[in-house]
Amino acid sequence: MTTIDKLMLNKIAVKMKRFNMNEIQQLLKILHLDLEWKDVVELVAECRMRLNVANIVSVIFQYLRDQQSITEVYHRIMLSDVIYHQSGSWWTVTLDKVKNSFLDKERIRNNIQAMFDKLNIKGVTYVMKCNQLFWVLIDINEMKKSKTNPKLSAPLFLTIMPGTVSHIFYKPHNIDSTLLKIVVKSVGATRYKPYPLSGKHLQSMVNFLEDKNKENNAINSSLKSNYCDEDVREYIRQLFGDKNRVLNQFTINVESDLSMIGINYPTGKLCKARVELKSENIIEGIKDMMLSGVLQPPYPDWVTKLPILGKNSVNINICS
Repeated sequence: MTTIDKLMLNKIAVKMKRFNMNEIQQLLKILHLDLEWKDVVELVAECRMRLNVANIVSVIFQYLRDQQSITEVYHRIMLSDVIYHQSGSWWTVTLDKVKNSFLDKERIRNNIQAMFDKLNIKGVTYVMKCNQLFWVLIDINEMKKSKTNPKLSAPLFLTIMPGTVSHIFYKPHNIDSTLLKIVVKSVGATRYKPYPLSGKHLQSMVNFLEDKNKENNAINSSLKSNYCDEDVREYIRQLFGDKNRVLNQFTINVESDLSMIGINYPTGKLCKARVELKSENIIEGIKDMMLSGVLQPPYPDWVTKLPILGKNSVNINICS
C-alpha cells in the first residue's frame, strides 16, 4: 500500500466515524464493497467486540487494508459525508439559458469527464443522486507526492437542483472558475453568475429557492390593532409555515437620506449602514424577536418577506 493509499485509508476511517448506525448500513450499499451488513456484523462478533460505530469502522478499516485500490471507496466516502452531514458553507450561482433540463447522474458525469479530456485535465468525477438533488465530487489529480510530506488533494463539491436547473451550489468558496464553468456546461447552461445565498444547511437553501416565487398569504395579512400574544404566535406560524428553514447569516444594507434625521442635514446627503445578523439559525432568532416584542407590528418589509426572499441580504432605501 502506497503512502497516498495510507492517507486515504486514514481519511476514510475519520469520515466513517461521523456516520451513525443507520447511516453506515446505507453507506455500505453506496461503497460497493464485497461486504453486506450481515458480513460486518459477523466480523465484529468474531472479534468479540460490541456492535457500535467505532468497532464497525475498525472492521471495515482492516478489510480495506487488504484491498489493492481504495481510491474509489475514498471518493465515495468523501461525497457521502457531504450528503449526510452538514459541515462548512455552500455558495450559490444562478444559471442562464439552460438548453436541456433532463438530467441523470451518468449524463452529468460523462459530460464533465468529456470536457476534462478535451482540456487535458486529469481529474476524477463522482455523481450521486440523493433527496432529488445531484451531488458532484471533483478531485483533480494534484496530489503532492513529496517523499517527506505527501498530501491528498482537496475535492470540490457541487450540488445541482433538477428540473429547470436554475441554481448550482458549490464548496469551497474559492472554487476554480474553470471547473465551475465545466459543471455549468455539463447541465446544458451557457452562463452563470453569483447568487446572494449561502449557508451550511443546503436543503434549507433549496427550500428557500423553491419557495421564492410562491404566494405567502401571511405577507399580505396584518395584525389587528388590539392584537394579543396568541395573535402574534398565529401570525408567525402563518408567515414562516412548517418548513425547516435555516439561515446562518443575514445582511441588511440601509441607505438613507440624512435630511430625514434633521433640518441641519442637506437633502441628497446619504448615510450608508450595514447590519449583519449571525447565528446558528437567523430565522428562529427573528421569530424570538417578534414573540418577545423586540420587533413590533407593523413589521419591517424584510421580515415579512424573509421566508420567500431566497437570499442572505436585503437592500433598504429610506428617502425623504
